[in-house]
Amino acid sequence: MTPILRNTVLVIDDDPDCRDLIEALAQIRSVPVLQAHDCGEGLRVLEREHRRIKIVLLDYFMPGMEPAKCVASIVARAGTAIPVVLITAAVNATARAAELNVSRCLSKPFDIAALETLLTETPRSDQCSILKSQF
Repeated sequence: MTPILRNTVLVIDDDPDCRDLIEALAQIRSVPVLQAHDCGEGLRVLEREHRRIKIVLLDYFMPGMEPAKCVASIVARAGTAIPVVLITAAVNATARAAELNVSRCLSKPFDIAALETLLTETPRSDQCSILKSQF
């Protein structure tokens, strides 16, 4: 049996422009991307594709499920094997990530180099850092 390569990024964001931007940049780097418009859809994609997903990029402000419940549901399905990175336009991204027990975050608007790092590397689950925007 051929092992499945864990090389795919799951982007959960209600903003289709944001999802498309991330996917366009990922395509340049030959990184497959799965998109979901809300946490419920993201959880279904994660359930179906979890063996391929290396990282989840999760928006903070989305309709539907509360952020804490969303993260808890993702972690319950993925465990620590798939890191969750908060992507947010919130004023204090670090505080939002900390309240969700998420160790990494990326501020919107994105610093392209920081986004490329997330797309091409799988962050360690114990790594605590914030990737700040240059804008």
